[in-house]
Amino acid sequence: MKNRLAQTDIPSAAGAACENEEQSIQVVRRANLTHDEFVREYLSPLRPVILTDAITHWAALTKWTPAFFKEYYGTLSLTIDDKSYTMRDFIDLVLKSNCEHPAPYLHNQAIEGGLSDLLSDVFPLPHCVWPNWFESKLFPSKQSFTFLEIYIGGQGATFPILHYDNWHTHAFLMQIYGDKEYTIYSRDQEPYLYPGAGSAKNKSRVNDIEHPDLEQFPLFAKATPIRCSLHPGETLFVPAGWWHTARMLSPSITISANTANATNWAQFTQDYGATVSRHRSRTYSYALRLYLYAFGWLAPFLDFL
Repeated sequence: MKNRLAQTDIPSAAGAACENEEQSIQVVRRANLTHDEFVREYLSPLRPVILTDAITHWAALTKWTPAFFKEYYGTLSLTIDDKSYTMRDFIDLVLKSNCEHPAPYLHNQAIEGGLSDLLSDVFPLPHCVWPNWFESKLFPSKQSFTFLEIYIGGQGATFPILHYDNWHTHAFLMQIYGDKEYTIYSRDQEPYLYPGAGSAKNKSRVNDIEHPDLEQFPLFAKATPIRCSLHPGETLFVPAGWWHTARMLSPSITISANTANATNWAQFTQDYGATVSRHRSRTYSYALRLYLYAFGWLAPFLDFL
């Protein structure tokens, strides 16, 4: 059965709703949520929400613009869709972008590296990302799987694929500049979305959701989308396993973060274990899975998490 969330299915609260009028589906905007309220009403039931005040403390909101990146990072080398650009040339394309001739879209660009000095502009992370077990000292990787990434695009640019985030992590999409439209599908829509196989199981084979090939993908006609605009200062919580993609409504700058905790740990362990098993020995993979399961059992009782 398709997930058609009526207005009464979502906690009533002050704040406008972002909705697809045809489908009577919506994601509410909320402000002044306590962390306990966020966990109870959205994180635990795996329900998306837009938080309008989660990142108001970030310096990036008043600092980051296309002009800022052009001035201070103009010579930075970028590779987008296998083509090389300087940041300066890329920003010029972003500012000229339109729906008929969209600019390339810089997406999933790790801040650490050429942009690592910008980290102070997006810290501390908002309270809604916690608990995040990826940041535990006992998490079995030297690399943080929080994956703070930046996205810059111009009007008409789109994320290249409908997907849910790797390893069933939660996604927090934090809008810094400009406006962006997200199209989201709940977890029970997956049978209509034509997931790939193996390591691509989190990516849809439907390569254009606005003009799908219904002869090749006939079940996609049954999929129920949720469309939602995101504006500067707002944070969209996309729960683990919820499919999504994006379209720029104007020049846009976004930050994303991925998290895991008790609400998605079992699926993360299964997915990450499968990834590791493709590259490491069976013994190592089995030991890692056991460690992750034990970690997930202990984590809620450990104060430092």
